Amino acid sequence: MAPLTDIVDLGQLGLKAGGGIRFDAIVPVGEFVFGAQHYELADDPCPATIDVNRTSTGYVIRLRAENSLEGPCMRCYGDFAMPLEIDHSEVHEPHLDEELASEYVAGNDADIAALLRDAIGLALPTSISSPVDENGICTECSNSKQQLAHLADASSEEEQPAPDPRWAKLRELEL
Repeated sequence: MAPLTDIVDLGQLGLKAGGGIRFDAIVPVGEFVFGAQHYELADDPCPATIDVNRTSTGYVIRLRAENSLEGPCMRCYGDFAMPLEIDHSEVHEPHLDEELASEYVAGNDADIAALLRDAIGLALPTSISSPVDENGICTECSNSKQQLAHLADASSEEEQPAPDPRWAKLRELEL
């Protein structure tokens, strides 16, 4: 089983320029809050594959993970699980340019937990909601069956409104 990892000491990896290493880790992420709604990963801590490649003066860190984000659908508030596939790369080359210094690397320590959390946040759509069918009903939420049953009950109980008496003479016409 992979170790629980939030910080990786890049210096202890012993990589020379052009070298690389791949390892699996279990990374704690925590919950996300959008519009006062709470979302969590199905598997938290999240299993991830981390590739670290050494450049001449820095590192390239690639992080890959598959999981699903669970919480309420923003459309119907039913339970919804949105699959996530994360493939994020981070370049840390502070000696070449200040803009290439990664905020996730301090000295030799790479904050993998913060990197994964931000990569998940970047992968999320603006609305965490299920796809809808032609009737506008969520197709993957727990409320979808309840919504369909409610619509079926409402349409069967719906009475025809009484006709407007002002149009009564027109109904007598035979066309």
